[in-house]
Amino acid sequence: MTTGKPVWTETITVRWGDMDALGHVNNTEYFRYIEQARISWFTARHIPMVEYDCGPVIVRTSCDFLKAIVYPATVVVSTEITSIGRSSFTVRHEIRDADDPAVHYANADAVVVWVNHAQGRSAPLPKKVLDALGQ
Repeated sequence: MTTGKPVWTETITVRWGDMDALGHVNNTEYFRYIEQARISWFTARHIPMVEYDCGPVIVRTSCDFLKAIVYPATVVVSTEITSIGRSSFTVRHEIRDADDPAVHYANADAVVVWVNHAQGRSAPLPKKVLDALGQ
């Protein structure tokens, strides 16, 4: 199922140390920004990171880098659900400039699978997660 439903917006202040030797934010930091947005959303919606030996695991992520971020900057990471399955969901993140939303830095996707760590395999999404996803 595809929902395209926005679920979270996170504002992040870019740190001087996020930049690399080329004078722009290092590509790895984009992934940290989207991770922070996801974790903040999980926390706000009371989605547990580990409960009954189960929790979310990122199994795939990708990013289209559209424009370099340069310090000083504040970015907004918007998160939406693009699909929901039995044991997984996919989120899309957009990273934009907080002061000028027309400045679009990146699009990123992440597939999150609910995993039973003790069994080493996927598990059905719990009701509280489905509720947080808008199901």
